[in-house]
Amino acid sequence: MKDLSLRSVALAVALCFLVVGMASASAITPIRPVSSNESLHSNAVVNVNEPFPTAGDFYVSDNGNGNIPAGGQTGYMWTAGDYVISSIFVLPTTDVTDLTANWIFQDSLGNGNNEIFSVLVNGTAVAQATIFDCNYCGTYSTVTGTVNFASIGPLLGGYQVELLLQNTVPLGGGSVAWADGGITGLSYNTSTVPEPGSMILFGSGVVGLAGLLRCKLSL
Repeated sequence: MKDLSLRSVALAVALCFLVVGMASASAITPIRPVSSNESLHSNAVVNVNEPFPTAGDFYVSDNGNGNIPAGGQTGYMWTAGDYVISSIFVLPTTDVTDLTANWIFQDSLGNGNNEIFSVLVNGTAVAQATIFDCNYCGTYSTVTGTVNFASIGPLLGGYQVELLLQNTVPLGGGSVAWADGGITGLSYNTSTVPEPGSMILFGSGVVGLAGLLRCKLSL
């Protein structure tokens, strides 16, 4: 009788995980472009625009550390390791697959010096942005463009974008500052949104297993 009870419990556990596995597998589908007649409930790519770099984002520079003030900018950056990082964007997805830049900066580089920034999503480098010598012009410009990459999952509950300076500009070579008002686009496939149905199925399996155990223990 004990062997039969154990076999019944093992079967219930196996069925429970099978149901969850089937529900999860159905959520993995190829990414495809959004057509004009698709709804948000279909298997479509959703583009979300998030503010970055923007007021409140934290930065580190040889010109000082802090948060970008409203209508202001970071300290001037010229040393490898200087960076500006976003807040955590919480999105209803298990991965993001591309990033679109529309970032405002003040270019004060000169004497033939450029700056190269790595673009990171949750600590993973996905692209580089190069800002060129403008003969100490001090003008404001934008970095624009889109990069696709292998899917990146959430970290600390969401997604964080960072611009990390890779090279050091020599004394007298100028600097760059990132300004409030930047926008970063992140994309995800609606098929990777966590499915409440999967959790409900899993919960039903657990309840059924608990009932089976109670029944067997009473024998």
